Amino acid sequence: MNRVKNLWSRRRRITKINLILGTIFALVFGYIAMATYFGTASQVRYTSNDFPGAKKAATAFLRVSPFQRHIGYFNRGTAEAAVGDFDAAQTDLESALEIAPTSAECAVRVNLSYVYEKQADQIASQDPDQSQELYDRSLKTLEDAPEECQPKKSEEKQKSNQAKERVEDKKQGEKAKEEGTDDSESDDEDSQDQDSDDKSSGDEGQDSDEEKAPDDSSGKSEREKKRDELEKRREDSERQHRQQGPGGDGGRSTPEKPW
Repeated sequence: MNRVKNLWSRRRRITKINLILGTIFALVFGYIAMATYFGTASQVRYTSNDFPGAKKAATAFLRVSPFQRHIGYFNRGTAEAAVGDFDAAQTDLESALEIAPTSAECAVRVNLSYVYEKQADQIASQDPDQSQELYDRSLKTLEDAPEECQPKKSEEKQKSNQAKERVEDKKQGEKAKEEGTDDSESDDEDSQDQDSDDKSSGDEGQDSDEEKAPDDSSGKSEREKKRDELEKRREDSERQHRQQGPGGDGGRSTPEKPW
């Protein structure tokens, strides 16, 4: 009788242990499945241009997943950049860059560079100096990328080179604009001085000056030509990337899609 009781007691203990282990495994599996779902949902919603939905899914991923958190920050920052919330995107992408493994670092840098570039575009006319600093930061973000994540002839290397060229064109174009504005102000002052001299000279001298005045419409200074060329290159680059669209090779109307 005692032997039967001991056997029954042992089976009950084994059953309890199995139930506990089964519950733990079920919870872990459900936890992993939920984190995977939110990570995948962020990608799918971004691809379908549901950027707010992609942000919500990435936020949920960050709440439930203690692993690969750089993916959550990257996906959320990418979705925020796609709707023009560049300050929030900067915060999330910088957080992603701090914890991303080397193999994933280039993807983060490409999108973070895009955010700095767009921030510079927004303030280019109001604060040229700050705009130039942001363009420099955008270029440095790309230049500091480790070689491990962008081998030669790889897609990441191509995207990085395209972004560098575009940002450099914008930077030079804005710098040329600023220099051109200074030249225009100087030319206006010289023109006013010349007008006052013309008025003080008499009608005969005025007629003589008109005959000798150069035809500025027939040519431009070297600085103006350079400025026009840089502006044309910048416009061509932006037009090309708008035509490629999101998800294309180097398309930058929105940042690169998330993981």
